[in-house]
Amino acid sequence: MTQFDLIITNGFVVDGTGAAGRNADVGIVGDTIVEVGNLSGKSAGRTIDARGKIVAPGHITQHTHYDAAVFWDPYCLDAGRNGVTTVLNANCGFGIAPVREKDKERLMAMLESTEQIPVEHQRAGLPWDWETFPEYLERVRGLKKGINILTYIPLNPLLIYVMGLEAAKSRGPNKEELAEMHRLINEAMDAGAVGISMSVMGAEGNSHVDTDGSSMPTDALDHQSIIDICQGVIQRGEGIIQMLPQIMHFGDRSITEKVAEAAKGTGVRIIHNTFLTHDLMPHVVDDDLQWLNGLRARGLDVTAGALLNRGWVEAGIRELDAASGQLGAVREIVACNSNEEVLELLAQPDFVQRFVEHYDNADPSNGAAGLEGQIVIEVGEAPELQAYRGKTLKEVAEATGQHTVEALCDLGLKSNLALQLKSGLLTASDVTGMLRLLANPAVIGGGSDGGAHTKAFGMAHYATDYLIWLVREKQVLSLEECHFQTSLKTAKSIRLEDRGALLAGFKADILIYELDKLYFDMERYRIVHDMPNGDWRREATAGGYDYVLVNGEITHQEDQPTGASPGYLARVTSETKLAAE
Repeated sequence: MTQFDLIITNGFVVDGTGAAGRNADVGIVGDTIVEVGNLSGKSAGRTIDARGKIVAPGHITQHTHYDAAVFWDPYCLDAGRNGVTTVLNANCGFGIAPVREKDKERLMAMLESTEQIPVEHQRAGLPWDWETFPEYLERVRGLKKGINILTYIPLNPLLIYVMGLEAAKSRGPNKEELAEMHRLINEAMDAGAVGISMSVMGAEGNSHVDTDGSSMPTDALDHQSIIDICQGVIQRGEGIIQMLPQIMHFGDRSITEKVAEAAKGTGVRIIHNTFLTHDLMPHVVDDDLQWLNGLRARGLDVTAGALLNRGWVEAGIRELDAASGQLGAVREIVACNSNEEVLELLAQPDFVQRFVEHYDNADPSNGAAGLEGQIVIEVGEAPELQAYRGKTLKEVAEATGQHTVEALCDLGLKSNLALQLKSGLLTASDVTGMLRLLANPAVIGGGSDGGAHTKAFGMAHYATDYLIWLVREKQVLSLEECHFQTSLKTAKSIRLEDRGALLAGFKADILIYELDKLYFDMERYRIVHDMPNGDWRREATAGGYDYVLVNGEITHQEDQPTGASPGYLARVTSETKLAAE
């Protein structure tokens, strides 16, 4: 009689707790780790020899948008290949449920304008056979999944479902509507939602805009309405409220503080987004940490999500909002409904002048360290434009005697929108600020924005980059600390108690790899045609894991999917909270 379904032998076990790694075996029964230690002489249905390799917990990502992608890719695009074993979807208040039949097209258009998930993909890949959030969760539960999924109930669809689109975009909810929202929030959490999510940045400096360039419903809410809605979670006394009120200095983070005060002592956690690092604005790290530490010193349960890995944007004129969405002129471009409208806009001298003024009055956080540093990587077929390939917009502007913005608009016009740019890094190239943020127990680097902006970037490689950049290349983070950051620390942030570590009783989400074999090509993203109807997306050329296991089953071997789909719809809240009360 076998004692284990699987034993991983002879590996260097880095268990995710931050404790020193050790040579040990890992014994698994079903989906659970049963024993870690010397298992020589024990029998198993299968054995993996990990001699010379690292055995570590799978990466857990707390900020993703794979709500649609999981319907056509069980591994959530390149997340599974890069060792991500659990994701938390529907961040920032955007998602695909609840929804009435009449609002489906409008909801898809909103998701396209905010997270750049094309409507065509949604129409082709989503069955839309749900209305309520519990119905949606049941649909996700039945999908073949190669990773574990958790999800918020996103506030924008909820507002529209209860109030109707026009009311949701023009006013806060009344007493009756609030009561219905609270009921639906609890119904969703009973069914498995971890809590609610929202973007609440207001209008100015917000890259999340509706199809007509106006604010999303949640971004138009006043602070009191936001607090009132959050009472649906706060009064329940469990779960998470995810908020995006600020990016760099754009927005107003005082609403995080107000919601956290309302939730103080209830057991509800607030996850504030988002902390960043920036080579030209290093002071933001001190400012953010001082603010966060001050909240926690007052007993407020707030953690902060952070985007810290190396990544960039590759995009054309119509996708400029992925890096420069805070600029008013970029929002005008986003509001265009066709290439023809964009070309007409770029040809207008008064628009170009507005764009110049908006950019000159902005700070360096726009455009991933500025438009000047963006590199021209595609210009179409026009012979007269070929000389600009490989040059920065600053170099193009100097060569043509134009302002950087004028050069950008001119290239967009002359290339008939074939222009493609590669931005500078979205975060600082200096790791000092990153390390200071990660050293704070309440700052979580487990965010990728995966599933969103697929034609501009792919960030599912974030944890692979941590291991390559911080552990192998810079040697500023230990292997043990890095895996704590990408696994157990993230799990604890989202109240996930049985994943993120290689400990007895934890789920068997496991990576087996050699550090020297991990790879990440920073030259360009690659184009892959694996979206609905054969459409394309961008992803980082990254990976190198020998094995990725989810719930005890091998999902990837040497970067190749095995076809296994052992993922769960996970939960962190009680099933019958309301009934118990």
